[in-house]
Amino acid sequence: MNEVLTSLKQRYEDLNKAGKLDDAAQALFTELLTEAERLQASNLTLRRTILKSSSKESRMSTKLRDALYE
Repeated sequence: MNEVLTSLKQRYEDLNKAGKLDDAAQALFTELLTEAERLQASNLTLRRTILKSSSKESRMSTKLRDALYE
């Protein structure tokens, strides 16, 4: 995802330098790219949390767990 975001930023910079974006479009793109960065960071945090929680789960087989609980 990081490569995609970097590519989008580069395309935005190219369009901005070429003068093809008006002020409203510049503001919109800036806001969208900022939100995309925030969501990417949030996604990474959630992935790490899920990985940590899944690694703490019981790794016993169902039959073994059932036998121990009897």
